[in-house]
Amino acid sequence: MKKLSLIILSVCIFVFSLGSVRAETISYKRLPNIYFNLTVDGKAESNHVTAFILGNRLAYCIEPGKDITTKTYDTYKDWSKTNFSKETRDYIEKLGYYGYEYPGHQTDKYYIATQELIWKTVNKNTSIYWTTGENGGGQVINIEKEKQDILDLVNSHDIKPSFIDEKINGKVGETIEIEDTNKVLNNYEISDSKNHKVEIKDNKLLITFNNEETDPEKLILTKKKYDSKTLLVYVKEDSQKLAALRLSSDETETIEIQNYKEKESEKEIVKVPSTADDDIIKKFGVKWITKNNVKKFN
Repeated sequence: MKKLSLIILSVCIFVFSLGSVRAETISYKRLPNIYFNLTVDGKAESNHVTAFILGNRLAYCIEPGKDITTKTYDTYKDWSKTNFSKETRDYIEKLGYYGYEYPGHQTDKYYIATQELIWKTVNKNTSIYWTTGENGGGQVINIEKEKQDILDLVNSHDIKPSFIDEKINGKVGETIEIEDTNKVLNNYEISDSKNHKVEIKDNKLLITFNNEETDPEKLILTKKKYDSKTLLVYVKEDSQKLAALRLSSDETETIEIQNYKEKESEKEIVKVPSTADDDIIKKFGVKWITKNNVKKFN
C-alpha cells in the first residue's frame, strides 16, 4: 500500500509539472507600414513591427533590444523566470491588461502604444518612435492619445469604492442606499449575504436589512475582469522573454454590515429646530422633547 501511494504521488507530481510548464511555438503577424526606431542603452535598431502569437495568446516583448532566437518557448504561469521587482511586474500587468486587448482598443496604434509603455517601464534607458518607413523614414506615427488612454486606466485602477473598510449599520427591516462617490462600484461584484439583501446598482450599494437583528457580517467585493485569460510568461534560454499579460491575482475589498433594533426613546424623539433652541431653553430648560419624557441638559 505504501509503495502504491508513492507511485500515485509521483504521477500527480509529474502531471502537475506538465501543467505548469508547456511548450508553445511562436508565430508572427507583421503590422503593415509600421516600423519601430528603438534605442536601448545607446544601441539603436529599426525594423518592421511584428505581433507575436503563442498558442492562442498575444504576447509582448519584455526585454527591449534583445533578439528572439528560438521558435519554441517554455510557458510559465508566473514571473518566477524573470528578475523584475514586484512593483515592475504589477505595473506591466496593468499596462497589458488595459492595452491592446482591452475592450475598444483593438487597433495597431494601441498595440504599439502598449509595447512602448512596457519597454520604457522595464528599461528607463529606452527611447522609441514609430514611423511608416524603416530607419525613421516616412511619416512619424503619433500614438500620444493611445498611450494616455492606457495610462489613465492604469492610474485609476487602484481607486476603491468610497466606503471600503467602513462598518455599515442599519435598522432592522430598513432599506438604505449608499452612493460610491468615487464612481467605481460598478466594477465590482459583491458576495452573497447570509442575512440581508445586498446588491449593486448604478454605482450604489443597496441594502435591505433583515427584520430580525443579526450578528455583524463581512462581505467581499471582487473586482470584475473583462475576460478569464491568465498571465503567461514565455522563456527559452537566451532568447527574448515574452508575456501574455493579465492581472495575476484577484483583487478584493471588504465591508462589514450589521442591523440593529431601534430603541423606544429613539423612535419617539423629536429634534427641536436650532432656531427655536433659545425659546425652548428659556421656557422649559430643555433642548430635546419626547412624547413620554423631557431630557434636560447635562
